[in-house]
Amino acid sequence: MKKKYLIVCASKYGSTTQTGRWIGERLEGDVTVSDAGEMTDPQDSDVILLGSGIYSHTVLSPIKEYVDTYNMVLKEKQTAVFGVAIDTSGVFVRGKVHGGWEYIMPLINLLPNPPVHAGLLGGEINPLRLDDKDKAGLVKFYKMIGQSGEIPFKTRMTKQDSWEFAEKLMQRISQEKTDEAVQ
Repeated sequence: MKKKYLIVCASKYGSTTQTGRWIGERLEGDVTVSDAGEMTDPQDSDVILLGSGIYSHTVLSPIKEYVDTYNMVLKEKQTAVFGVAIDTSGVFVRGKVHGGWEYIMPLINLLPNPPVHAGLLGGEINPLRLDDKDKAGLVKFYKMIGQSGEIPFKTRMTKQDSWEFAEKLMQRISQEKTDEAVQ
C-alpha cells in the first residue's frame, strides 16, 4: 500500500517550500505539500514531514503552532523534521554554538515522539528579497562571526540534497517496519 505523506512547511521567502517540493518528488507514495499556516489536518496521512526556515536562531512560529495544534494526532504518526538554513554545520563563537542542529532541536523536542528522520538542508539568501528586520539580523550575525556586514547572494539549496533526505527517510521507515516485524 502506498504511503501518504504530508509535508508541512513554514517558509518566509519560499526556500523551505521549494525544498519540501523537492523532497516530495522523491518520496514513493501520495504527497501533499502544505503551508504550516494553513493548518492542514494530518489525520489521513501516514508520515508527516515538518520543515522550517531558520531565522533569528530558531524555526518559524507557524511550524511550532502546527505541532502544538496537532500534537495528539502526531503522536500516532511517523514524523520527520527538516530545517532550511544557509549554514547547516554551525559555528562556535564567543563560547556558544550558532547554527546547525542547535536551531531545529526545539522543534524536534516539541514532538510527542522522536522523528523517524531529521536533518538540515541548505537554504538561500537573496538580499533583494529580505525584509529590514532580517537584513539587520544578518548584518549583526556576520559581524559577530567576524565577517563583513555586507549580505551576499548565497544559495546552498540543491535538489540532490533534498532527494537524499527523502531517500534516507524512506530507508528509515522501511527499517522501522522491519524492526517491528522482528519484535
